[in-house]
Amino acid sequence: MKSIFPITFWAFLTAFLLSGIWANGAAKATPPGNFLPIYDYQNDWLVYNSQYKNYVPFSQGVNEGSKFVTLYIDLVKNRRYSLLISTETESYLFLEGALQNKLEQNQWQRLNLDSLFKIYGKEELLLTIYGNPGIEDKTVLLCNEKRRNEISVISNTRSNFINIKPISFSPFGNFAVLALILILILNAWIFNLNPLSFIRLINPIEFFNSDPRDQLSKINKPYSNTIIFFVVISSMLMSFIAIYFSANKLNIFSISTILSEKSTTLLILGDFFILSTIFFLLMYTKYIFMVLAGNMLNLDKQVDIIFIKIVQSTYLFYAAIFLLAFTLSFNHIPWITTGRSYILLPFLTFYLARFIALYIVTKPSGSLINLYLFSYLCVIEIIPLIVSIKFAL
Repeated sequence: MKSIFPITFWAFLTAFLLSGIWANGAAKATPPGNFLPIYDYQNDWLVYNSQYKNYVPFSQGVNEGSKFVTLYIDLVKNRRYSLLISTETESYLFLEGALQNKLEQNQWQRLNLDSLFKIYGKEELLLTIYGNPGIEDKTVLLCNEKRRNEISVISNTRSNFINIKPISFSPFGNFAVLALILILILNAWIFNLNPLSFIRLINPIEFFNSDPRDQLSKINKPYSNTIIFFVVISSMLMSFIAIYFSANKLNIFSISTILSEKSTTLLILGDFFILSTIFFLLMYTKYIFMVLAGNMLNLDKQVDIIFIKIVQSTYLFYAAIFLLAFTLSFNHIPWITTGRSYILLPFLTFYLARFIALYIVTKPSGSLINLYLFSYLCVIEIIPLIVSIKFAL
């Protein structure tokens, strides 16, 4: 019995060593010798979920049949690095939803992240591979090039790659059409209600009319139906522009904190009505303060004139901005990204120009300067402008 145990032990040990010689380890993709691997994206794959309308982590048991797999690549944190992509089967590479090129079988494709950042101007890049189902045959590595003297493979991406962009559908486009229809209906309603006042209010020349015998305030008051509807439309125009900026990741006055997730057209429309109500209340709150300040400075007779001209100029300016934003929302022009630093310049120019114009138009004829009127306009125009600029972005 004692002699059987050593024989069994040595037989088992010999069989184990022989099986170890013939065993094959799991194949691991390694980049070319001149690249040092830093990070493997194998556990970061995502797939698009139509139910949530967003990208969710790849699940081995659920998404094995998916031919489209996606990664988010941080271009800012990974500057000066390269991305190496390899697939065991012939596949296709997409960047930001645009077809770039074909990935040959078992060949490394290098993407220079600095070049991609210059081309796309984004902090994160959406990288998608279409090919064999699953992720087992796909390898994406973040690497550091050991020798910097080699020519970048992707230095001229836009000129060499195919650029076939898919049609993108956004609920904001549907909302924009509904907002336009609603604003047009309200304009038509005002025109039918009081055509003479409507034509004069949308006429920019009428703003500079300083004839005391022919002022709009003679037939319209801040609480008349025509002026109220003009304030409503101006509030809607401002609301649309605020939502447009928010949809393009420009958070004016932290408005996005009171907005919903914007996943559907109805939610955006609900946000639109909420913001319109807020802007409407702010406009008439301003009128209340205008009346109080006018009584203090003995300018109560000019309060209605100034308020109506403010409503008129606000309507004309934001109507022009609305038409511009409406047009750009369907053309997908990335102008906000490049002009983010100057986005408030048109608004600043408008309010400063309106301040000067209001003083010139409402100043009594024959007087060089009216300190009461100047102080009054500073209180109702310049001070709110300074506060708004401070908290705008």
